Amino acid sequence: MDLTYSDMYVLFQHDRKAEAYFNELPGYVQDQIKAQKHSPESYEALVAMAEDAKKVF
Repeated sequence: MDLTYSDMYVLFQHDRKAEAYFNELPGYVQDQIKAQKHSPESYEALVAMAEDAKKVF
C-alpha cells in the first residue's frame, strides 16, 4: 500500500518525485489540480489528477 499524506504540500515534503512531477506540468494543469476540492494524497493520485486535467483541454 502506498503512503498517503494529508495534502499536496505535505506530499511534496515527503516525496520529491511528486514535487518534481508537479513542477514539470503545464501551468493550466497545475491550476486545475490546485483548484480541486481534495488534494492528491499520493504520487499515483497526483498523476491521475494530472491526466484527468489534461483531458479537459
